[in-house]
Amino acid sequence: MGLLDINCAALDQLAADCQSLGVQIGAASIVEPVAAGWWATAVAVSAANADITLAAQVMAARMYQTAAGLVTVSRQFTATDKLSAAYLRALVTEV
Repeated sequence: MGLLDINCAALDQLAADCQSLGVQIGAASIVEPVAAGWWATAVAVSAANADITLAAQVMAARMYQTAAGLVTVSRQFTATDKLSAAYLRALVTEV
């Protein structure tokens, strides 16, 4: 897997869209850049609207830089998550 870059504009749009749909962002944090300049970002989304079939807490995207300098991405979401696939593809882009 190649290096990955976080699409910050898409991350901001995710937060805005979730708010407009009545879904609250449970945790959204962007940590300090790691040595190579990559960001580690974790976004947890929790459902606040019965119309949005999100799991109680869905990990939207998590990006880690390993000691070897390679970046891996772990994505977990439920089959009923209406927001998952398109947003996750937009959030994390292989470069």
